[in-house]
Amino acid sequence: MLHRMFFVYGLQQILIFFVIFITIPESYSLRDVRVKIPHTIRRGQKAILKCLYDIEDDTLYAVKWYKGRREFYRYTPSEEPPMQVFQFPGVRVDRSTSNETHLVLDSSTMATAGKYSCEVSADAPSFHTLIAAGELQVVELPHHQPLITGIRSRYHNGDILRGNCTSRHSKPAANLTWTVNNEEVQPSHVRHFKVLRDSKSEMQTSVIALHFVVNEHHFQKGKMKIRCIAQIGDVYYTTTEKIVLCAAYHHHHHNYHYQRYENDENEFNNVITSNKDYAADVNQYALQDRTLVGQSTGSSNNYISQVQDFFSHLLTNNQAELTAWSTAGNIDEAKSCRTLLYLWVFYFLVTFFRLT
Repeated sequence: MLHRMFFVYGLQQILIFFVIFITIPESYSLRDVRVKIPHTIRRGQKAILKCLYDIEDDTLYAVKWYKGRREFYRYTPSEEPPMQVFQFPGVRVDRSTSNETHLVLDSSTMATAGKYSCEVSADAPSFHTLIAAGELQVVELPHHQPLITGIRSRYHNGDILRGNCTSRHSKPAANLTWTVNNEEVQPSHVRHFKVLRDSKSEMQTSVIALHFVVNEHHFQKGKMKIRCIAQIGDVYYTTTEKIVLCAAYHHHHHNYHYQRYENDENEFNNVITSNKDYAADVNQYALQDRTLVGQSTGSSNNYISQVQDFFSHLLTNNQAELTAWSTAGNIDEAKSCRTLLYLWVFYFLVTFFRLT
């Protein structure tokens, strides 16, 4: 009988303990683990990653950082030294400024980008562990402003305006947009080309085209302001602007065609200016290519190809004009055209030998 009483009493105590255990909510001192990671940084820039947490009355056991699934940093206050750094491609830890809450990465490269996770563990008796993660993006900014090509300095009403804007050698490719007189251009007048990727450097080039029929409303006090905007996230924003003037007389021609009408000297000068603008655009574009890619055979060939295309187009027009004026008996016009033709040939030869 006595044994039975002890058994019942013991069973009651176990039941009371079990009821208390399951009715009291589970509580951990470690909570609210979160990371603050910059969304985007420039290549070569320092990155500061923060791991914040509330440990209350508990004791911190360790803080660990992972890139992907691989641990590369550990901070254990109870050990000496408390900091351990494991080698990882693209990750260079600044030991002097990193601690249990701050992780500083020096000299970021494109390989630094990725997913970073912070794991925080409490010491006995809870041994509770929480983890938080975030993404870090590293960008390579363009070395030059976006380049506008193909747009003449003067247009008549009814002319077709065509041009390109190019932003070279960045990662990711810059997002390009057009504005005319500070207003975004209609999508039907814009064409986005496929992003070009360099197989060696992995850098990217973006190109956007603009085309529309010029009307009077495009000009404000005789001027039209065309702007190309290049943007990469919130770390890069720049523009290139070109002012276009309204020409006095109307005629139909395509970009960069050499034409003259009714012996008008101003019109003649306008066309020459257009050709010079195009030559300057090609020259500037190619020089950028040489600067970024280096003195490589491919770069030189690219530049020569662009210059040859321009002069082939220009000489064809001059020869056509020369034939027409000679046939019509306009000797003075023919002499002027022939002289201009010789000048373009001389300029081409000088440009070619400067590259070789």
